[in-house]
Amino acid sequence: MIDRHSQDFEQHWRPAFEAQLRQIDAAGGDVAAAAALRNIQDAHWEWARKAHLIKGRLDWQSFAVEADGMTQGLMFVRTQGFAREPSQHGKPLAVIELIATAPWNRTALVPVPRFKGIGRLLLAAAISLSVHEEFEGRVGLHALPQAENWYRKVCGMTDLGVDETKMRYFEMTEAQARAFLKS
Repeated sequence: MIDRHSQDFEQHWRPAFEAQLRQIDAAGGDVAAAAALRNIQDAHWEWARKAHLIKGRLDWQSFAVEADGMTQGLMFVRTQGFAREPSQHGKPLAVIELIATAPWNRTALVPVPRFKGIGRLLLAAAISLSVHEEFEGRVGLHALPQAENWYRKVCGMTDLGVDETKMRYFEMTEAQARAFLKS
């Protein structure tokens, strides 16, 4: 991730998220529940700080999708994970630590997203990294509640339940990665 991507997040994504949070607060609703419904549970993520922490590390990769001169999606992947899924247990995998699409690409926020498929593109990039690292396409991640069904139903990942992080953990096997890329 380069500075431009962090700047896009701070100057364009964050104000859109904050506007949504102000609307929720003004309505007097349950902020956490409304944030989940509006698909903005990741609004607080600090992309620039995280990019600084991983800069120069060989076990981390960052990805950005750009279109129309703007960052449309961001992802950080760590290449030091090991599979938990029983048929793959102990084998190396790529771990998606953070993945997000721009607010104007989220169907829960806008009636017509500017770009569709940004999340799919980022997940495909993580699979590609896994293949490049000779991990056979295996990918793991902790999902925000708003995205659990997408990972389970659309991506075909294995739901391994809620773990010590109190988040639901998903993994993609080699066969699931191939099926995802074909779909």
